[in-house]
Amino acid sequence: MRGYPVLADRDAAVEAVRALLPGIAARAAQADAARCVPPETIRELEEAGLFGLLTPRAYGGSALGWEALVSVVMELGTVCGSTGWVFGVLSGHNHMLSRFPEAVQQDILSDPRNHMAVVFRLRDAWTATPVEGGYRLTGGRGRFCSGVDHSRWVGVNAIVESGPDAGQMAFCLIEQERLEKLDDWDVMGMRGTQSRSIVIDGLFVEESRLIRAVDLAGPAVGPAAAEAAFYDWPYFALAPYAIVGSPLGVARGLLDQAVTGVKGRIAGFDDELTAGQATTFARLSHAAQDIEMAAELILADARRIDEGRFADAAPLDHARFRRNLASAPQLARAAANRLFEGAGGSGIYRSNSIERMVRDVNAGAAHYAFTDDIAAPNYGRALLGLPPARSNSFV
Repeated sequence: MRGYPVLADRDAAVEAVRALLPGIAARAAQADAARCVPPETIRELEEAGLFGLLTPRAYGGSALGWEALVSVVMELGTVCGSTGWVFGVLSGHNHMLSRFPEAVQQDILSDPRNHMAVVFRLRDAWTATPVEGGYRLTGGRGRFCSGVDHSRWVGVNAIVESGPDAGQMAFCLIEQERLEKLDDWDVMGMRGTQSRSIVIDGLFVEESRLIRAVDLAGPAVGPAAAEAAFYDWPYFALAPYAIVGSPLGVARGLLDQAVTGVKGRIAGFDDELTAGQATTFARLSHAAQDIEMAAELILADARRIDEGRFADAAPLDHARFRRNLASAPQLARAAANRLFEGAGGSGIYRSNSIERMVRDVNAGAAHYAFTDDIAAPNYGRALLGLPPARSNSFV
């Protein structure tokens, strides 16, 4: 690994990202317009050592854990939701790579520029047909490959077609430059995440770069297994934590802008005029409360994951984690929309960053992992000692 900083703790990570925020804020509109986070931003995050938050120390990372990652993503979200999202996606996948054979980990994780994007098709995975030395992948198009152009690798899920593992779900690593990427990311929010579709039809994957889903769901192998408790948790139980900080951070950034705007508006008011702004003050109070509660829910859960073992978490714990992952972004989204309503006509101008932030928080909170329709009923069932109505690793 090149000599990028190894960060001592969460506070050091937050301090490092805060130093970058002015420049990232200045490029936020560019990311939105270009539908891609600027390469300069990715380079700055690399050089600050921030992509190593979930990378094992054996490969030059900091191995700080999920609370640190969520915290950094939230900070980025305050100025650019797309940057927070892409950073979280690419950083979070380093946790997943700790399940692959050590030679693969060494090859990818030892260089902090080796980012990995992922496409996971929930309904119909690609097909992995065994051939000499590996597998042939077919199946066509997959959507939402966030940050793909900043990645050297892309991971996709596939069903093994034949052989000893026939019918099993697997996960494959493919060099990004070998993929066909479609320019189809034209959306209302989180435009800078560049979540383009990819096409795979006939690509060869080496045997060592395919791992069974049952192994991916198990504990880490290699040096990570001994470095930190959070490597014991299956990645797909934690994947939404990589991105949840983005809409939470956007909402907080929007609150900061709303507070600044109101301060400017009432600066020349006398006591009587100021008193007449009670509804505005209440709007700010309620929004701040919901944004703070949302952040604390997620940070507390991330802290518990960092400190505990997967096997020690009870079914009710898992149900609560999923409930909070769904409810926190919705709290942030509702608070952001209330603040937008209070911005009046000035909030709709494209030149006002509030307009972009409202689009981003709504788009981010629309992610499938943040859907309350499954998580809330399942938590209610768990409270009553009932099994989940349905199982899904993302919610």
